[in-house]
Amino acid sequence: FFAQRSSVCARTWIMLHAVLCLSLAAAAFAPNPSTADECGLNNGAISYRQPRSGSGGSKSRLVNGKETQKGAWPWQVSLQLLHPAFGFVGHWCAGVLIRPTWVLTAAHCIRNEKFSLPLAALWTAVLGDWNRDVEEHTEERIPIDEVVIHDKFNNYQNDIALMKLSRPTNVTNTNVRCLCLPPSTNNTPIPKVCVTTGWGKVKPNGPLSGKLRQIKVPVHNTSVCRDKYGPTVTITDGHLCAGRMDGKGGGPCVVS
Repeated sequence: FFAQRSSVCARTWIMLHAVLCLSLAAAAFAPNPSTADECGLNNGAISYRQPRSGSGGSKSRLVNGKETQKGAWPWQVSLQLLHPAFGFVGHWCAGVLIRPTWVLTAAHCIRNEKFSLPLAALWTAVLGDWNRDVEEHTEERIPIDEVVIHDKFNNYQNDIALMKLSRPTNVTNTNVRCLCLPPSTNNTPIPKVCVTTGWGKVKPNGPLSGKLRQIKVPVHNTSVCRDKYGPTVTITDGHLCAGRMDGKGGGPCVVS
């Protein structure tokens, strides 16, 4: 259904003292772009480029991460929720644009202990956003047309989902680009470090950041996560064990 490794951080919360989060993937490999339709193009902060083919410290957290340059992560998506009981919630989770009509996110953003809301009409994708508190005139707000949750999603397992946009986004806009997915093979090398981005917390127990932030996090052997989580959480080779990130569910963990 999905490639085993895809670009979604699987958790925004962590069991108490655990300093790691599980990610279902790191995404993005580099060289040589030539057209605006290629994935991995940004505004020059870091190169995460790949020509499009076919269709297709352990205590690091987003807390104390640094503010990004505007336009540096043009595949970042803010998924905004209209809750049927509480009204417009606004930004609820992050996602990543992988095709002009598809956003990749975490399934627990849609189905969790608080609610199960796979109804497309409740969700809107905001692309090209950097400062959520300010209208910057770079944003595209596109309603979601379809929500697809992995059919074997269960808590930490297969925590991945797709949202289809109601229309293609304008990827010629330098503030909106697609991120490259890894090759669909099982021999993709596991990185030692990835960069995670999101509107996470600036301070522990503080509010979410208005401006997009980034931080490098270490990638560990899955045995490290098994030790941290213990026997109550099943961790498989399909997980990516990476440094902890607070308040940025659904966002990417990107490598070059």
